[in-house]
Amino acid sequence: MFIGFNLNLKRNDPQSFFNVSDIEIEEYEKEMADLKETMQSKINQKISLSDIETNTLNGSKLIKEWFPNYEADVFISHSHKDVKIAKRLACWLKREFDLRAFIDSTVWGNNADLLKSIDNKYAKSGDHTYDYNIRNFTTSHVHMMLSTALNDMIYSTECLIFLNTPESLSVTEVKNEQTNSPWIYNELKIASTIRRVYPRGEGKFSTNTYQQRNSLVINYDMDDILLKLEDLNGNKLQEWQKESQNSFNHPLDVLYSLVAKN
Repeated sequence: MFIGFNLNLKRNDPQSFFNVSDIEIEEYEKEMADLKETMQSKINQKISLSDIETNTLNGSKLIKEWFPNYEADVFISHSHKDVKIAKRLACWLKREFDLRAFIDSTVWGNNADLLKSIDNKYAKSGDHTYDYNIRNFTTSHVHMMLSTALNDMIYSTECLIFLNTPESLSVTEVKNEQTNSPWIYNELKIASTIRRVYPRGEGKFSTNTYQQRNSLVINYDMDDILLKLEDLNGNKLQEWQKESQNSFNHPLDVLYSLVAKN
């Protein structure tokens, strides 16, 4: 990964310039559905072929199957309530710049399915019950596998765009920004700490260029992490779109230059 962006979208920000059709959304959803089906088939095979006698699963192999051969330019981090905005942005990036985006929520079904597959095989204590201790053990491992797979995906993409909306962050009374999503916190924490690598040669850009059922809610402070992301908004996206139309440079390089100027 080279750089992370904090795309600040308020409720009244116009997003009509995306102009993404239903057909584009459907095509993207089909691509993601095909990916999930392939992933799930391989994961189920790994579980069914595990060592029954020793109750052993190879976690490393399961992680490798999570995103098989999926290459993306942009990682989109978002609240699950903003998945429609994330899909529109992904389709817009593909249409305008031929950039392939990865939306992290596309794997949530596989997260639940993988956990259920493992628990049905190893944690069942009756027809409809599961062993509590084994269930806690498998849950911690599956969440670790997902976190590792997501971290690998963030590292392999060139940039990350965080959809900063009222759904993803809240502001406390002392004006600190927080999220109650451990996944958003994990993704942005990784993006703010991993080594930055520019993919198209040395010297052109440098990182120095940029400076319900219960009441339990766990919040994570985000202020320090957001300071390490570059600011974006709807107006800058439109400016990026216009400048790219008259440029022979890679579209992400156009965006980097635009952000560096402001």
